[in-house]
Amino acid sequence: MNEFYARAVELLPEIQKAQRTIHSYGGRAFDLQPSADFLTGELRKMGIAVREIAPCCLVAEIGREGGKTILLRADYDALPLDEQTGFPYAATNHTCHACGHDYHAAMLLYAAKMLKERESELNGRVRLMFQPAEETFEGGRVMTRNGVLEGVDAGFAMHIAAGRETSDACTIRYSRGATYSAVNTFEITVHGHGGHGALPHLTVDPISVGSRIVIAAQQLLAMERPADRMLVVSFGSFHSGAAFNIIPDTAVLEGTIRTFDQDVRQLALRRLKEIAEGTATAMRAEAEVYYDPASAGDAVVNNKGMAEEIFPWLEDITGRGKTALLDTPASFGSEDFCFISNAVPSVIIALGAGSISEGYEFGMHNPRVRFDDRALAIGAATHANVAVNWLKAHR
Repeated sequence: MNEFYARAVELLPEIQKAQRTIHSYGGRAFDLQPSADFLTGELRKMGIAVREIAPCCLVAEIGREGGKTILLRADYDALPLDEQTGFPYAATNHTCHACGHDYHAAMLLYAAKMLKERESELNGRVRLMFQPAEETFEGGRVMTRNGVLEGVDAGFAMHIAAGRETSDACTIRYSRGATYSAVNTFEITVHGHGGHGALPHLTVDPISVGSRIVIAAQQLLAMERPADRMLVVSFGSFHSGAAFNIIPDTAVLEGTIRTFDQDVRQLALRRLKEIAEGTATAMRAEAEVYYDPASAGDAVVNNKGMAEEIFPWLEDITGRGKTALLDTPASFGSEDFCFISNAVPSVIIALGAGSISEGYEFGMHNPRVRFDDRALAIGAATHANVAVNWLKAHR
């Protein structure tokens, strides 16, 4: 058994305690002070100095001067959901760790402990990045702007998954090349002319117009991009009106565009705007399309050489046959690890934390999602094993 994995199994009760503490605090975006204080306190107990380079943006280092530096990253923000797991440690502040970021932070925290225990063996430095605001695509941008990558030679991260989105617990899947999609969020405001529900001919109904825009946008998927170049356009919000018998003046639709190919991305951005505006005009309304630059992110692209290099170090933790290196993207989800992978050779992996066949019915971003705690030991050991071996290989 790998030494880091054996040690992580010994530490599993402590890792679980840390995960549940962070879980109970919840918190969104940069509003993570209780979790930040907890992580800072635990790292200092381990003898690891921590600095805060922006609100709740924590950076720590282990190792020695003179070698290369690998960055290990964990996000730790929650989602704006009321938790429905029934856990006694559930957050009570209308946020929920339904994307597993509490697991990410706990795994990196205890990877830090194991690395600190063997600091004299490190052939360089390990930089720890505890990142807020991944869900809003702000944290990675802020931390890179504030110097988290200064002197960094490579980056590594992981994301757990459960339910339909994953293979069995404690298995790893990851990709050569593109692995998480680029994302752009949009808001479409339809301006009509409201009035009495009994007299629709005297109005311009923005709900009808908005509904046509949703349907027309599927043209992008069906007919306007090459079949082998992936694209997802999703509408997640449609708000309009306040009463059953009043046709409102406006409707607001929100959603995301996800792509791996820059040409398809630009096509989708241009054509969604044209479709929305043209559909509205045809129905005597007007449409404004806004793309939020703050929430936009590029595709995460794993470095092919690094992806192949780390494979045996991953399999050393999971066991033979439980690590898969893919030639296709691992997920259509987005990840602001793109700010790291755009700057230095990097790899992000997907760590299984409970499949449907294992009884984990609910997936990510569901307020009832739960994860297999065995993944905590796998994740902590994987972080440590990759860091140590990468530094040995890149003296």
